[in-house]
Amino acid sequence: MKDRQTLQVSIHYSMAFVGGFFGAYALLNHCDIFGSSQTANLITLVTGLLGHNSHEILIRIGAALLYGLAIALSVVIPRTLGWNLKFLSIFLNGAAALTLFYIPADTDHILALYPIFFATAFQWCAFKGVYGYACSTIFSTNNYKQTVLGFTEYLCDKNAEALRKGKFFGGTLVFFHLGVIYSYFGYQWMGLHASVLVFLPLAVSLCLVETERRGEKERAAEAA
Repeated sequence: MKDRQTLQVSIHYSMAFVGGFFGAYALLNHCDIFGSSQTANLITLVTGLLGHNSHEILIRIGAALLYGLAIALSVVIPRTLGWNLKFLSIFLNGAAALTLFYIPADTDHILALYPIFFATAFQWCAFKGVYGYACSTIFSTNNYKQTVLGFTEYLCDKNAEALRKGKFFGGTLVFFHLGVIYSYFGYQWMGLHASVLVFLPLAVSLCLVETERRGEKERAAEAA
């Protein structure tokens, strides 16, 4: 069980690295627009409605719908097709990276981030957390909160579970921002074309998920 959880944590951290990469890629290449969440997009959508900016409204509605579609598909696909969401998420991230590589530099910034909106929303649902904790691999606010809570609770109560929570969420933050660093240097080197550099961490994640799949298959065979 311990080895299994260690592998799950490794998978989670590797995908947090990917999440950090895409988050920084969007910010660095597209005017500080964060493509991994909908908060800013929905706020700007509402202000666009108030300001009657029809062009921006349509683009941002499209982004919101695409994000929602990815979330909906993460529910529908396992129930109808039985596909492994983790493998599919890695594939979608790779497809997003390739699409970003070929998008012209003069494309509207929100439109250019459509691949990230879709792929990261799906990743959010495919890699949900470990130890029963809901822990995002695509943004950090709640992870930061839980890290602070975990370590503070441990300092106050010496609760081992609180320490584990603090370490897990803190580790996710570390790997997320290692992905940010990797993305930054990629941006300095390749600019918009740096998207393909995510294939390296995706390959690591793919190997880890395949190891997990084989382990689950072996355990199922032993239990039969």
